[in-house]
Amino acid sequence: MRSIEKSSSVELVVEVRPRSGSYAIADARFAALIAFVTLVFVLFSPWIFPPEWVPVVVVFGYAIGQLISSRSDAIRRAMTTKRERETRVRTAAAATFVERGCGNTRRETGLLVMLSQLERRVEMIADRGVLDAVPVIEWNQLAASIRTRKVRIADFPDVLRALEPILARHLPVTAGDVDELSDEVRLVSE
Repeated sequence: MRSIEKSSSVELVVEVRPRSGSYAIADARFAALIAFVTLVFVLFSPWIFPPEWVPVVVVFGYAIGQLISSRSDAIRRAMTTKRERETRVRTAAAATFVERGCGNTRRETGLLVMLSQLERRVEMIADRGVLDAVPVIEWNQLAASIRTRKVRIADFPDVLRALEPILARHLPVTAGDVDELSDEVRLVSE
């Protein structure tokens, strides 16, 4: 990260978070599935269940489903669509861009790079100065190659290194360039 800021005039902000937003809907979907499977089992099993116990067993199945899903990123990924996950990451990144002040730099060269671990997705949001300096085709190709990768925390430094040559070429360090935003990687824990 520091090498990007030393070789370019970009104000880079990096954030890593466990997930982007609530996945209560995924938990509810999985719990409903488990409740349905439980109901089918109760209705068609060779054992006889007293009718008053059927709702109790189904509600218990739902609760177990909620508990299991709330502790499993894999289930949460399976119970949401790619579009839902992408939207959550994009929304969280836009909020972070504003919250961290990326759009408030003197030369409008703020760049947020955010990794959301549950979604295994990196989102980049650049301020107007970055988008004006880097040719559109080159920026879009870079952004698409980064967004389409399933990134884990161990791969994240490679993503940041891929940014450096393009940013250094199109936004070189200028005289009087000052560091306006924090250089610390923010690890969000939720």
